[in-house]
Amino acid sequence: MTLSPTLSPCPAAAVEVLAAGVWPAPGDPELPVPLAGFAVSSFSPMASAAADRCLEQVHGAPGAEPAGPGTRELVRRAGRTAIVLASRGGDLETHTATAVAVDAGRPAAPLLFFQSVPNAVVGHIAKRWGLAGPVICFSPDAATADPLGEALDVTRFLVAGGDADEALLLLVEQAGADGAPASARALLVRPAPDAREAS
Repeated sequence: MTLSPTLSPCPAAAVEVLAAGVWPAPGDPELPVPLAGFAVSSFSPMASAAADRCLEQVHGAPGAEPAGPGTRELVRRAGRTAIVLASRGGDLETHTATAVAVDAGRPAAPLLFFQSVPNAVVGHIAKRWGLAGPVICFSPDAATADPLGEALDVTRFLVAGGDADEALLLLVEQAGADGAPASARALLVRPAPDAREAS
């Protein structure tokens, strides 16, 4: 399957989707399993769960030593895989908890530094899966922007610049458009062959 982002007029932005994962999937509980060191919010557990479901399709179980044919290639690919996280709202639950504490005159707990949550969970995912490419976290320019389109553009530029061969895209929202439930989507992508040739 190929994707072409709506924000990029360049056809070279098309990418191949190598694997995908989401949270929640049908049958999932209301909240994912908590992550050690990540307090209060579902933002990081959702991102990690979606990433696991995506990456295990290519790399097997997290932390497992690759074995068999293709082992060297999987290790090489992990070393050239970037992570790009896009979120319109960021970690709203941690932001809210921090605001409540400040409004009540209480010091906010160090773990409630909401601005660092996306970087922190991306670091967790990179270590868990041995991904050694660049890491980028951002919010789209405007509420009407397309997070997937912008994330695909970032991937294209990273690959064109020689910084990565593929990227794990994470789209995480705790408050979806029109009241949609919280969700996380992970896509492992690389530029389509025609896009690589064009670059």
